[in-house]
Amino acid sequence: MPKIEITHSKSDHFRFIKEPQLLFAGQVLDEDFFYGPPQIHDYCEIIYVVEGRGEFNIAGKNYELHKGDVAIYNPGIPHEEKSITDGPFKVIYCGVDSLHIEGVPQGMLLPPAVEPVISCEKYAYKVESYLSEILRECDSQVLGYETLSTNLLMSLITVIYRIVDVKHQFQSLKGKNEIALRTKHFIDANYTQSISLKDIADTMYVSQHYLSHLFKKELGDSPFNYLISRRIEEAKRLLADSNKPIHEIASQVGYGNDKYFSMLFKKMTGQTPSSFREQRKTVLE
Repeated sequence: MPKIEITHSKSDHFRFIKEPQLLFAGQVLDEDFFYGPPQIHDYCEIIYVVEGRGEFNIAGKNYELHKGDVAIYNPGIPHEEKSITDGPFKVIYCGVDSLHIEGVPQGMLLPPAVEPVISCEKYAYKVESYLSEILRECDSQVLGYETLSTNLLMSLITVIYRIVDVKHQFQSLKGKNEIALRTKHFIDANYTQSISLKDIADTMYVSQHYLSHLFKKELGDSPFNYLISRRIEEAKRLLADSNKPIHEIASQVGYGNDKYFSMLFKKMTGQTPSSFREQRKTVLE
């Protein structure tokens, strides 16, 4: 086999600025029913589905995970998990802290623009292997287990970014202004609450005008319009998947006035909430 030399030209655009810290590792083994109640952490978490199916609610949005999928929680993101499989449900997970990846806001495992559920596809065996080895090392606690666990964790995160790069072009996510990304992250996590541009600007310690200018420059829209879009998308899901009254859905996505909600919904979709629901029912019949 020919020798392949590493040139060290720094052409690889993925880099850890700070070495991540492994907080814990664990697994759920062959449970007929699993439920993880709503929770929020100040660290990151990686959960990989080895067997079965689960429904995960992450930042107010529902995802169905299957074998080979991974869920990733950034700090401060509310989440809830339950199995929905007929057979056994098995996952492996780990907690991560002290993260800083070049081009990603410090403390976050994924850029805010990336969905928190990823299908590992051809890399599934690697993700499962790294997590399994991390679990074995933590369980053994023999000489060098902390070093090996950290190296395995860095390999795991790197593979996850290979998957992200295929779908999102990681290089294009780098260089985005951190305030703009943090603003998007804040809206994604709080869009069901009554929040204003002033609330967001105060959280970011910048003026409303500067925040709006920066967000539109980096992400192509104003924070206010992005907030509306995020709420309407969640409302569409609730209208399609539940029989909740319109006023209840309006309240659930952050609007106390259901008439104002209906006006915005029609402006964004061209349909009233009731018409949208009826059309969805007709399509599914």
